[in-house]
Amino acid sequence: MSIFKQNDIRGRYPEEWNSLAAYKIGCALSGIFKEKKIVIGRDGRETSAEIFDFLTQGLMRVGFNIYDIGVVDTPAVYFSVGKYGFDGGLMITASHNPAGYNGIKITLKDAVPVDYETGIKKIENLVKEMSVVPSDEHQKQVLTAGIIQEFDIERSYVDFLDSFKEDYAGLKVVVDCSNGAAGRFIRSMFHDYKGSLEILNDTIDGTFPAHGPNPSAVESLTQLKRAVLETGAEIGFCFDGDADRVVMVDDKGSTVSPDIITAILSLYILEEKGDQVLVDIRSSNSVKEFLLGNGASPLICPVGHAKIKKMLRDTGALYGGELTGHHYFRDNYYCDSAWITVFTILNVIAELGESLSSLSSRIMKYAFSGEKSFKLPDQQKQDMVLKKLMKKYSDADMDILDGIRFNYPDWWFIVRKSGTEPLLRLVLEADTKGKMNEKLEAISTEISEYITEQE
Repeated sequence: MSIFKQNDIRGRYPEEWNSLAAYKIGCALSGIFKEKKIVIGRDGRETSAEIFDFLTQGLMRVGFNIYDIGVVDTPAVYFSVGKYGFDGGLMITASHNPAGYNGIKITLKDAVPVDYETGIKKIENLVKEMSVVPSDEHQKQVLTAGIIQEFDIERSYVDFLDSFKEDYAGLKVVVDCSNGAAGRFIRSMFHDYKGSLEILNDTIDGTFPAHGPNPSAVESLTQLKRAVLETGAEIGFCFDGDADRVVMVDDKGSTVSPDIITAILSLYILEEKGDQVLVDIRSSNSVKEFLLGNGASPLICPVGHAKIKKMLRDTGALYGGELTGHHYFRDNYYCDSAWITVFTILNVIAELGESLSSLSSRIMKYAFSGEKSFKLPDQQKQDMVLKKLMKKYSDADMDILDGIRFNYPDWWFIVRKSGTEPLLRLVLEADTKGKMNEKLEAISTEISEYITEQE
């Protein structure tokens, strides 16, 4: 598969891309940035430092001035671009992908994201056409073309996020950094916290020894759930590898579906009735119904940070939430922030005096499967699955905003291609648990018929 994805550049390193590719990408970035003063961050993966070295060689060769903010979370790059007026930013990360992967997220001036249509395709074409290699002569050119310097954002970043905090000092909290980038600032973020705080896996280690960097995976939450129950905590948070996503565990040690968090956060940050909120097309119908019942105007949005950020800007909506645990805020340069999500949900629990488990149960009315993944690298087979489902469920009310969502009066499901991995994603919801399990088994079987042992 190509490393040039819909929302970023990503793949196995060095199998699918390597240091030479990183260098060429650095050179090619001059094709999408109008000016050449940019900020770069990176996560703690074992290959991130190497990619940084070769990427910046390419950037400096074509005249970029680079401000290095070191190992940080992805939202720190968005903050830096928005706060300091950089012409853009790069984050070296593979986000939630396993160790062995790496990538680059690209942001333009004013924290506007770059996707395949707005820049990644152009980078891909420029890289394919490029014959340059980082020779000794190129190294000499680097010394006279662009510059690189360290840039410390910690204090200003923490001060900015402090503005989203209110009174939550009495809560017991467990935070799992997943050995990822959240560990860089975790203690600074809670510098003023007077409640009970237990921090897990804050040592940054790109091999992710405690568990994988994907908090949506069941096994990634085992340690956190145990710690929440043992400490009697009100809530637990699990970050992904680059700390732009967070998944929560409630006071009973149960996973809270991120779309339910969308409903809770939306209610809290509404300024007045009719305020618009973006709701992921994969979300439970419970979310839309809850928001409508509380005066919000939910807008259904597609999947992927670039599309959601654009829609947030275009509509002027206050906030948007994704089923994966991304949460987007108008007051955060229209970008996602796991930290703002954490502090805001703590504000909610402290203010309402109601447990997260109770809040969740009040909102969720239906039997919801969550997102299931099917490994299917063959794109032709993925298309065949979608065509088969469209034919079999042709009597449904179909929505093709992102993937295909099949709507029935008492149940629905959506199947879509992953933008980052060779997977088909399935989400299903029904009025009853029995019907949900029945339909989920049937559709899962239909998809699995296209999966061979070799795949």
